Amino acid sequence: MKKGLLLLIVIWAQTVNADPRFFRFHLNNDQSSIGAEVESQDFSKDDFFNQKLDHFSSSDQRTFRQRYFIDSSLVKTKSESAPVIYYLCGESTCGGATSSELVNQIAKKYGAHRVALEHRYYGYSQPFKTLDSQNLVYLSMGQAIEDLATFQKFATQTFGLKGKWISVGGSYPGEVSAFYRLKHPELVAGALASSAPVLAKDNFEEYDHHVAKVAGPACLNAIQMAFTEVEGRLKTPASARAVKKVFQADLIQNNIDFLYVIADMASVAIQYGFQKTFCDQVIDGLSRGKVVESYAKVGLEIFNRFAITPVQDSFQGAESVDPNDYLGWAGMRSWMYQSCTEFGFYQIAYSNPAQSARSSQISLTYHNDVCRRLFGIQFPVDVRKTNAQYYRQLFSAGVKNILFTNGANDPWSTLSITENNPDSGLNPGLQFFTIPGAAHCEDLGSRMSVYLDSARNQFDQLVGRWLSE
Repeated sequence: MKKGLLLLIVIWAQTVNADPRFFRFHLNNDQSSIGAEVESQDFSKDDFFNQKLDHFSSSDQRTFRQRYFIDSSLVKTKSESAPVIYYLCGESTCGGATSSELVNQIAKKYGAHRVALEHRYYGYSQPFKTLDSQNLVYLSMGQAIEDLATFQKFATQTFGLKGKWISVGGSYPGEVSAFYRLKHPELVAGALASSAPVLAKDNFEEYDHHVAKVAGPACLNAIQMAFTEVEGRLKTPASARAVKKVFQADLIQNNIDFLYVIADMASVAIQYGFQKTFCDQVIDGLSRGKVVESYAKVGLEIFNRFAITPVQDSFQGAESVDPNDYLGWAGMRSWMYQSCTEFGFYQIAYSNPAQSARSSQISLTYHNDVCRRLFGIQFPVDVRKTNAQYYRQLFSAGVKNILFTNGANDPWSTLSITENNPDSGLNPGLQFFTIPGAAHCEDLGSRMSVYLDSARNQFDQLVGRWLSE
């Protein structure tokens, strides 16, 4: 999960990541190669219902139109007891209930309905006409969780979907999937949380450190040499314009925003399993004295694969308050607001420069300045409050039926529940599985491997158990 870098059933986090841009890259990507953060665009079966704007106010009766999908083509019987796979979309325009291969496989085996709900403030589910700061105050994970509960009750009553519901998501939606089960165990029988960063953290330096480790010494050296050269070129206006042009980033005004985009190119490559392609080219470029040019070339190729431009990837790309500017891809402004108010997920440079794959100028201070620049937020995000309300409660007695899956190469795994998390043993009711060699949300896609199959089989077995309980 980066700015949004970037899922069975309930939710997926495109993520694209969780730097305030967390999950944007999941749209337009090949599921077979990087997982289910990518959604195919099938809008043929969508509809809308009136969702309550503020679930935590009894006096505020305002509503907005929230988009949803229901597909019952795999239901084996018309009985009202057929299970439901609840696939909640994340920080982008929702691509429908049938866009994850794993969801489709499980739904086919168990004869389940597939249901998806578009996240408030993303895609076509916009409470207001603009994304001004004062209009974003109803954007929170807590409101989104209550959206899920309200819609589930509506669908159960209106469409007779009275079987057991299972939620699934990847990246940020994976986080929501876990916490939906936590907050509403009476509604959802179990949850898959793929690549879910459930621990909120502002100074998320572990992301950068993980990228550096997965890249390896030779590639990391090439990345560091590229940054050293780029930072040197940024010292004068003329050379700054020239180097930005190499990266097709001429329109990016803030130099640190530009350095962040360059860091994202390497991060996306590592997070989504393209490290060999990326590293081979930057190492070759370094050997030829063209490391910056080679870095830019392969970085832009990866961005093109995700249909993202350097300006869109930058924090500058989150300045527009027009929701229409984000249709069809990640809602960068909305996700930035969530990062600035709840999660942090700021991918700052690692404290040891020798083990960092980004500029030291990408700091916590810089991220706090971005929040002020975009939203006028004057205080740092309070991640302790977020973790007390959600993460810490995962380890309470009675919390169970949540499976956390993570790819070993995914930097977001450091904020999830894995064997490396010292808290993971505090609640035996939580299951977790780390997939060797896998990338972000890769178990939700269609690529085959022994370890990916093991993760999917574990989820399959748990679904059977949850449905029989």
